[in-house]
Amino acid sequence: MKRKGIIFLIIVLLIAFTIKVIDLMGPNEDLQGEKQIIIRTGSSAKQIAEDLYRQDLIKSRTLFNLLVNIKGLENSLKAGVYNIKPEYRLLDIIDLLARGKVATFRVTIPEGFTVEEIARRLAVMTGYSEEDFLRYARVNPGKDYLVEDKDIIYPLEGFLYPDTYIIPTEYKAGEILEVMLSVFESRWLERIKAAVDGKGEQETGLVVNKKVVNGYSLHEIMTIASLIEKEAKLDEEKPLVAGVIYNRLRMNMNLQIDACIQYILGERKERILYSDLQIDSPYNTYLYPGLPPGPIASPGAESIKAALNPADVDYLFYFALQDGSHVFTRTYNEHLRLQNEMRR
Repeated sequence: MKRKGIIFLIIVLLIAFTIKVIDLMGPNEDLQGEKQIIIRTGSSAKQIAEDLYRQDLIKSRTLFNLLVNIKGLENSLKAGVYNIKPEYRLLDIIDLLARGKVATFRVTIPEGFTVEEIARRLAVMTGYSEEDFLRYARVNPGKDYLVEDKDIIYPLEGFLYPDTYIIPTEYKAGEILEVMLSVFESRWLERIKAAVDGKGEQETGLVVNKKVVNGYSLHEIMTIASLIEKEAKLDEEKPLVAGVIYNRLRMNMNLQIDACIQYILGERKERILYSDLQIDSPYNTYLYPGLPPGPIASPGAESIKAALNPADVDYLFYFALQDGSHVFTRTYNEHLRLQNEMRR
């Protein structure tokens, strides 16, 4: 009798468990009418489950993740705008996200693009104007890592991560830029925060020159990374350019970076004129010591890495060659001598 009782109890528990699973897989009866959800680029399956659960579109995050894993869809749920109907069951929602049947457009933001260049490219791809994007870029959308300062032209400058994006056509201008911010956040934010807090490679996955980087903020690191991005074409030279920047900052020397002048002008000039160097702007690193108020472009991965791990060199000067490479020197006299030799 005792054994029969145990078997009966197991059967009852299995039935109860099955009923519960069936209930969790069914539609959410609390959902009133069709509801729209936005799945951001770069969202993990766990993040998507959390978003769906928070908006009462699914009943169980655990079961969602379990079914996604069983179906092998961990990396196949697509970003986009989805309309979830009240009758959709859990598997219906998973299949919908895996199919990704939303109208989208594809846009590539190259490394080194400024906010204005990004706005120009997005305006061509969407029905919005450049000003629609720039209006959003002038305001901090509540991100604690962005800095609002009267001297900063665009608080979002430097944080719209360069990448190829698949954007739903229904997105508004601000939502498109939020996607780009979210990719920076998911790939870099916590890692850079940990690095400037003194954490090492094991915690950050990054090689960090703590001796040099110590004392700099995340915003300053991204500013330095943007300078590196605009100054160095070759990845192998980026740590060297970073080394020069940190050396000059340490010695209270003006950075004298031409890319900052280009940023002020808002256009690419083949030749910087002496009059350009006299423009009164906090971004003019010929006139003002230290870093500019903020980033001057969107840095790529190699520039960010170089900003965190500059080469241990004593160079203070460099000049560009026609092939895009640079000659690095320790003294101004050597800098001038080599430039004169190159002109002969």
